[in-house]
Amino acid sequence: MFEKIIVPLDGSEDSEAAIEPAAEIARRFGSTVTLLQVTPGYGQIVGASAAESFGASGSVAAAAEAAVAAESAASSYLDAIRTKYGTPLWETVVGEGQSAHAIIDQAHTEDADLIVMATHARSGLKRLFLGSVAEDVIRGAGIPVLVVHREDEAEGEEAQ
Repeated sequence: MFEKIIVPLDGSEDSEAAIEPAAEIARRFGSTVTLLQVTPGYGQIVGASAAESFGASGSVAAAAEAAVAAESAASSYLDAIRTKYGTPLWETVVGEGQSAHAIIDQAHTEDADLIVMATHARSGLKRLFLGSVAEDVIRGAGIPVLVVHREDEAEGEEAQ
C-alpha cells in the first residue's frame, strides 16, 4: 500500500516526531523512506541578500557560499538522523526552494505514496500570520499526508 514514504525534516526536534511513525509504517508495509530537508537555495539567498544590501560588493558571492553551506549542513544533519535512529538504509535528499513546494515536488519525483511530517501545531493568529507548511502540503500533494504532533509539546500546551 505504501511503497515510498517522504519524511520532511526542518532540523528541529519537532520535525523529528515524524520519524518513528514513518519507521513503523515502513516496517509494516516494507516501504522505502526518503528523509528530506529543504534549504533556501541559491536563488532565494541571493534575492534576500540583494534586498538587504542592495549594491554591496560581494553579496552575491556571500550568498553563493551561504547556499553551499546550507546544503552541506542539511546533508550532514540527514546523515546524523539516519545514524541516530538506526535507519542506514533510508535515503536522504536535500531539496531547494520554498518548503511546501519542494516537499510536494520531491514526493512527485519519487512517485511517493505517503508523506509523514510533523507540525508545530500553531493555532489562531500565530497560524494566520505565519502560515503552515503542513497545510500547504496537505492541500497540494495529491497523496495522503500523515501529520504528527510532538507528544510532549501537545501535553505542555494542555497544561497552560
